[in-house]
Amino acid sequence: MPAATPWLLGGLEADTSQVRLFCFAHAGSGASAFRPWQSRLPASVALCPVQLPGRENRIGDPMPDTLQELAEQTVQALLPLLRPPYLLFGHSFGGLLAYAVARRLHERGHSLPQALLISGARPPDLADGTAVHALPHDELLGHVRATGGIAEPLLKHEDFVRRLLAVLRNDLRIAAEYRPVPETPLPCEVRVFAAEDDPVVPPAVVEGWRRYAGGEFSVHRGPGDHYAVYDVSGGLFAAIARCGPAVPTGGT
Repeated sequence: MPAATPWLLGGLEADTSQVRLFCFAHAGSGASAFRPWQSRLPASVALCPVQLPGRENRIGDPMPDTLQELAEQTVQALLPLLRPPYLLFGHSFGGLLAYAVARRLHERGHSLPQALLISGARPPDLADGTAVHALPHDELLGHVRATGGIAEPLLKHEDFVRRLLAVLRNDLRIAAEYRPVPETPLPCEVRVFAAEDDPVVPPAVVEGWRRYAGGEFSVHRGPGDHYAVYDVSGGLFAAIARCGPAVPTGGT
């Protein structure tokens, strides 16, 4: 039977031979963003989409007021499931959160991921300074539309749009306010993924994650916009999917 927890979409099968890939979605989004990945990942990888408070089936759960608080809650909830080897992946806001989670695990002396996979995210010391979270409703919605963050048919559902923007605004605010004290880089591999035509996080910016990597560091670039990583037919997803099989699973 799958391990039941509101923090994972669909639970988790007790298959010890698979590498668990814990995924954090972009700002305003929920774990369902990763549904298309389920059937396209190698059999050696168990997809674990993390469902954060305040969205989708957790819409009634209060959203934390800081990224540090969200990272702490995430660690407490997922720690029993983080058996090595495992991977942490995050896109955009989710990439920053994945880093904060790995950092909190390291501070507590727990096992780190085999690799930290970060897509389309600025490192903590390179915030863009635009304060998107403070924009009025119409301007924030315009930003989301301009960057491809919402399907046009959904705009007619006013309640959905209002809730989306509320969650998005909170995610963007806590990300903008996240300023961790500089410390020794994480002693694990860090792999960064960047879309060539990303209007939100230019590819050159992700090179800044090198300062946070105490192990191997690599950057993979591929075609597409800010959300290209979700396209299972694209090069960025293919590169992420290849991260799993190369991780030892204890077999022969």
